[in-house]
Amino acid sequence: MNSLHTRRVSAVLGAVSACLLAAISAHAAGQAGGATSVLSADSFTFVAEPVGTPGPAQTLSLTNTGSADLNIVSIVIVGPDFSQSNTCGNLVAAGATCAIDIIFDPIAFGTRSGSITITSDAGNSPQTVKLVGTGMGPAVSLSKGALSFSSQLVTTTSTPQTVVLSSTGDEPLAISTIIVTGPFSDTDTCLSAEVSAGTTCSITVYFTPIAGGTATGTITIRDDAYPNIQTIALSGTGADFDLSLSPTSNSTNSGSSANYTVSVTPTGGFAGTVALECGGLRAGVGCSFSPASITVSGTSPATSALTVSTTASGAVSPIGKSRPILPLGLRIRPLWLWSLLLLGVGGLIAVRRARTRWMVACAAVALLLGALLMPACGGSKSTSTMVTAAGKYRFVVTGTTPAGSGSIQGTAYFTLVVN
Repeated sequence: MNSLHTRRVSAVLGAVSACLLAAISAHAAGQAGGATSVLSADSFTFVAEPVGTPGPAQTLSLTNTGSADLNIVSIVIVGPDFSQSNTCGNLVAAGATCAIDIIFDPIAFGTRSGSITITSDAGNSPQTVKLVGTGMGPAVSLSKGALSFSSQLVTTTSTPQTVVLSSTGDEPLAISTIIVTGPFSDTDTCLSAEVSAGTTCSITVYFTPIAGGTATGTITIRDDAYPNIQTIALSGTGADFDLSLSPTSNSTNSGSSANYTVSVTPTGGFAGTVALECGGLRAGVGCSFSPASITVSGTSPATSALTVSTTASGAVSPIGKSRPILPLGLRIRPLWLWSLLLLGVGGLIAVRRARTRWMVACAAVALLLGALLMPACGGSKSTSTMVTAAGKYRFVVTGTTPAGSGSIQGTAYFTLVVN
C-alpha cells in the first residue's frame, strides 16, 4: 500500500515537472523570436557650428532584428542644443529599419552636450545615445543680471554701480546699442569699438530718482551674439517727503486767527529737516509756524502748528504820494517842479543880459511856482485803515529741504474763510 502511494506521488511530480519544463522552453523560444532593437551608433559628435545656426542633421538608424514587431514607447532628446525628427512612429516591423535625424543648433558658445533615449518593448530597452557639439562665434556674458540701488534723495544722483560685460566667444563682439530706461543713466566703454574675444568692457549705472518710492528700469544691450539681446534689471528707492494740512479748510472772523496742523511724512527712507513757509498771503493776513522747521526720518510723520491771523484794522504809509495844493485837487510831479525851476533860473540869466520886462515877469512866475510846489513833493505821513475783507482765500504751505547743490520742495494748499 505504501509502495503504491509512493509510485503515484512520483508520477504526479514527474508530470508537473514536465509541464514546467515545457512552459519554460516555450517562453524561451518566444523570447528568442521577439522584437530586438539595434542602433547604428551609441554616440554622435557634431562639427562646430556658429551659435544660433543649425548644422546638418546626422542620422541614427534603429533596426528591429527580432521576429516580432517592435513597439516604440518614446524617443526623448535631452539638451537645449539638439532636436530630432524620426520615421519610426509607434511600431517598427520585424526586420525593418527607421531613421532618427538629429540636428545640432548651439545656443551658446563652447562645448555643448546632450543625449537621446529610445524606450521600447525590446529586451534591451531603454537605449541611450550621447550627443556632443561645439558652438562658435561671438558670445557675451554679464557679471550681474540686476542692480539694486539703496534709498536716494530725489533729484540727486547715487553712487554708481558697474556691470562688467565679457566677450566670451572666439570672435569679436559688436555692440550696436545700449538703452537705459527709468530714472537711471549710464556711461560705458562698450560702444566705442568691438569687444575682442576674451576681453571685457564696463557699463556704469547711476540712479537719479524723480519721485519718492520704488523706481524700476532696464538696460537693454543689442549685439551680434546669440541671443542678440541682453538685459539688466534696475531698481531703486527715491527718498522724499509728503506735506499735508489738517483741516484743509477753516474759518474765522476778521481780526481773529485760524489754526491748522502741518504734517511732514517721509517716504522711501527720507531723513532730513524741512523748513516751512506760507505763500499767496493777502493784505492783512499773516501766518506763523511752531516749529518753523521739522526734522523727520523713518516712516512716522512729524507735525507743526500753523496759525493764520487776520486784522480788523491797520496802517500803511503811502510812499511817494503828494498833497494837493492847486484848485481841483491837481497834483504836481517832481518832473514839472524841476522844469519850472530851470525855467526860472534861465529867466534870471536872460534878465541880466536883456533886462526886458516880459522876461523878468516869466522868471518871477517860475520861481514863485517852484517855491509853492516844493513842499508838495515830500512823503506823506498820513495813515489809512486796512481790514481783512470777508471772503474765501486759498493759500499754500511750502516745505523745503536741501538736496545736493539745490533743494526739493513739497506743497500743500489750504483754504481760509473770513466772515
